[in-house]
Amino acid sequence: MRPLAAPVVGLERSLHSVVSPRSCGTVDSAEPRGRCQPGSGAVRGRVLESDLARPPRLPKRPFVEKQTSWEKILEHLKSRIDERDFDSWFRDTRQRTETADAIYVQVRTPLFVTFISETFAVQIAEAARLAGFARKEIRFGSDGDVEATVSPQRSPAEPKRRSGTLNPAYTFENFVTGESNRLAHAAALRVADLGTRQYNPLFVCGKTGLGKTHLMQAIGHRRLSKRPGDKVLYLTSEAFVNEVVLGVRFNRMETVRQRLRACDLLLLDDVQFVVGKEASENELFHTFNALYDADKQIVFSSDVPPREIQGLTDRLKSRFEGGLIVDIQPPEFETRVAILRRKAEAQSVTLDDEVAFFLAAKIKTSVRQLEGYLNRVVTYSELTREPISLELARESLKDVLRAEEHTATPAEIVKAVASHFGLKPAELRSRTKKEQIVFPRQVAMYVLKETTNLSLPEIGRLFSDKHHTTALHSIRKIAALREEDPEVDRLVSGFVAQYR
Repeated sequence: MRPLAAPVVGLERSLHSVVSPRSCGTVDSAEPRGRCQPGSGAVRGRVLESDLARPPRLPKRPFVEKQTSWEKILEHLKSRIDERDFDSWFRDTRQRTETADAIYVQVRTPLFVTFISETFAVQIAEAARLAGFARKEIRFGSDGDVEATVSPQRSPAEPKRRSGTLNPAYTFENFVTGESNRLAHAAALRVADLGTRQYNPLFVCGKTGLGKTHLMQAIGHRRLSKRPGDKVLYLTSEAFVNEVVLGVRFNRMETVRQRLRACDLLLLDDVQFVVGKEASENELFHTFNALYDADKQIVFSSDVPPREIQGLTDRLKSRFEGGLIVDIQPPEFETRVAILRRKAEAQSVTLDDEVAFFLAAKIKTSVRQLEGYLNRVVTYSELTREPISLELARESLKDVLRAEEHTATPAEIVKAVASHFGLKPAELRSRTKKEQIVFPRQVAMYVLKETTNLSLPEIGRLFSDKHHTTALHSIRKIAALREEDPEVDRLVSGFVAQYR
């Protein structure tokens, strides 16, 4: 029976090495044979209860940073726009903060704010809905005050892009004609209905607030109603310049050119602001040639005729003057009364003749200002719950009309500031960054903001079409200097008191 002893011992050792997870001296053990470390849980062939009760150790999971809401939206947006567009416009965007009703997104520059919100609004809205944020607005902003909003709940319809940003109120039906604008109105109708080389380009000129933009957009609406398949593109000069700047910066000029030259009707508002911007001027020149050679209609507007646009190149001047130039003059008294009645009718307001005559006599140069004064009278009537009368109109406008008698024009203010510093107004309006020019220019911007109703973009346009954030920076800088430097405060206070 003794020969059977050896196999039994071998079997016992094998079982011992399998049962004990930390057996001493086994192949799977890291300990030397014949020695057991304290707490190893193994005592020569036995498994302790403490080892069986101990839960197995799980590997640590790597830390994963939580995605922001905007990053979740971007995941869906990637598949809805071109890869190059995504890299150009969205790669560097980031979420700044989030509230219960909005997601705030930081973009590179003010140019990005406008372009992203207008060009990709449909895709962004769809991506937000898919990411579960249908009830939150997406608000884009840069380091300045520029901000634009995309709302997934009311995203724009795709076909609407065909007419650009045409205002639905700017139609021929809502345009009041008189001796001051009759020729321009007739020419615009002809262009909208027919489109002819005789009126190509149509160049509409006139001072601010006389209806140039209304007439241009009316052409667009009429053309679309007559020829629904036509591509109509309305652009302000600022939008045109921005497209060219961004196209050059991100190597997308071919896309920009295709968009500009694919239209059947190009409407370019305030074309005088393109002057001085070399790349934009060059692109406008070649776009004009391409559209003209293809028998496409072009319409421009400006505050002065082509020959009076300072700095306009000869090649563009000859093209602007190659079609028909029409101007819009300040409306005469009868036209102003007719405009007031039309505006009042649109608001379902009854306007007596004496009130219409009173307003028409007070505002003589601007249709926009005329409409603004009418709105003030109507609002005052609603707040006081009194019918519109001559007495109510006088009361509601007394502060405005009193101030108007003592308010200088922006040009007079700029001239006065320039004269104080021994400069010419043209030097303040130039693009130079010389210290002896920059400070007086900033003072002029501050005084204009304090003494006129001009908006920041309007103030910027008075100084070589500077961006409104530049005007805002200048105004804030002078405000800070007034608190720090008594001499600056005394100087600026004098200007403000003189023109307020």
